[in-house]
Amino acid sequence: MMEFKVGNRVKFKDASGEGQVVKIIGSEIWVEDGFGFDRPYEAFELLLKEEVMDVGHVPVKDKPLAKSGPAQQQVDRLIIDLHSHELLESTQGMRRYDILNHQIQRAADTIYEARRRNISKVLIIHGKGKGRLQEEVHNLLRRIGGNEFYFADFTEGGYGATEVRLMGRA
Repeated sequence: MMEFKVGNRVKFKDASGEGQVVKIIGSEIWVEDGFGFDRPYEAFELLLKEEVMDVGHVPVKDKPLAKSGPAQQQVDRLIIDLHSHELLESTQGMRRYDILNHQIQRAADTIYEARRRNISKVLIIHGKGKGRLQEEVHNLLRRIGGNEFYFADFTEGGYGATEVRLMGRA
């Protein structure tokens, strides 16, 4: 079993991203992620960043998929994923405040684009996390007005996504 110490850089086994160990309480290893949020993990959920295996050269057989834009249109709605790794090439050098403002601005732009195109619904994927981004998205939607919003269906993210219905649309 790996020994973790405060200050270790770690990667998450079943999720993208990495963080830094900030405290250890019993079997809980508290990790601060790239957004500054602390969450407890068990040792089996983490890898020491230094211990990531080098697998050598892996030939690419398929062409890489073209990254789609953040707002993809379905039949009657736009979808935007506000996770920073989906919106930005890199967050290096950015403050959490700047990242959050960028995410909120992109959500607003998507709502305005849906109205411009007369699209009745928008799915905003904000993630579950501690709820700060979700809270800011809901505040934005209240300020914009002319819509109703609610947590998305479980199959589309549940508490990690908000469905917006633009009023006065089809």
